[in-house]
Amino acid sequence: MKPSAASALPFTVIGGFLGAGKTTMLNHLLENAGGTRFAVLINDFGELNIDQRLVTRHDGETISLANGCMCCSMAGGFISALSTVMDRADQFDQLVVEASGVSNPRRIMDIAKLDPGLIPNGSIVLVDASQLLSQLEDSLIEDAVVTQLKEADILVINKTGLADRETLNNVMLTLAQINPDCPTVTCDHKSLDPAILLGGIELQSGSSTKSNTSQKTDGDHQSSARSPDHEQFRSCVLRHCQALDRNLFDAWAESLPPSVLRGKGFVVFSDAPDRSWLWQKVGRSSGLEPGNGGPVSESAVVLIGTRAMPCDTDPTITGPFQRVN
Repeated sequence: MKPSAASALPFTVIGGFLGAGKTTMLNHLLENAGGTRFAVLINDFGELNIDQRLVTRHDGETISLANGCMCCSMAGGFISALSTVMDRADQFDQLVVEASGVSNPRRIMDIAKLDPGLIPNGSIVLVDASQLLSQLEDSLIEDAVVTQLKEADILVINKTGLADRETLNNVMLTLAQINPDCPTVTCDHKSLDPAILLGGIELQSGSSTKSNTSQKTDGDHQSSARSPDHEQFRSCVLRHCQALDRNLFDAWAESLPPSVLRGKGFVVFSDAPDRSWLWQKVGRSSGLEPGNGGPVSESAVVLIGTRAMPCDTDPTITGPFQRVN
């Protein structure tokens, strides 16, 4: 039996050309997991500078950390490392794979889609702001770089502190030409909000969603403030206590503006009110997976976007979640 979307392990690929900052960002993620148990498949342990105080066990191809996370080397191959994680999938909340600097992260995502215990969570590609333009002028690596950029669900312009304003503007224009529909965010080294990378959205169907309904009115939508460290981004929670029209929902999901980077939540439709669906949006990609089949009292989704994302009273954002009077 195929695992439900509620029990499947979210799976994210982090790619980018050599030197883009993938390992640094993964290291920061592991040391600041915040209660999320990550399983990370990485190419080279030697490059992962984990605080040794976090390491509880180093057993061959795996490193276990005190915060519940685990790193697994892909030295023996991706399939072998993936099998190691899936044998203990119930111990983790997120699976993250570091694509090699010259590989196409989409190929890794396509392989993992064959495992019913995984649910795709998008391909994130990092770009070195100070190096991209020169990389695209190098005939030996240009094709590999362009392929990575074209296949991204979200592009992250990293190391912005190493590029002057003119270079940064040219990088953004270049990315818009190569992958015009892909959302783009900027950060300096490891400062990116993990929610942008991994969709850190804690919405579940059934009880956990229901526990918040006493504070909401019917068909409500509310914004969620970000901390000062994350003021570059904003988020909003949209709820509706009645079943949604599937066609209206699909139209809304397809028409969300590019400033919406990620979306996730459980929804129930009027043509099948006794079941829930897990909806996910990663960059330009959006889709539905069967939920856990349990009773749901409402539909609820979270949107995460840049500061340009319209507020939660804008019809382009609220869509079918608008109040019904």
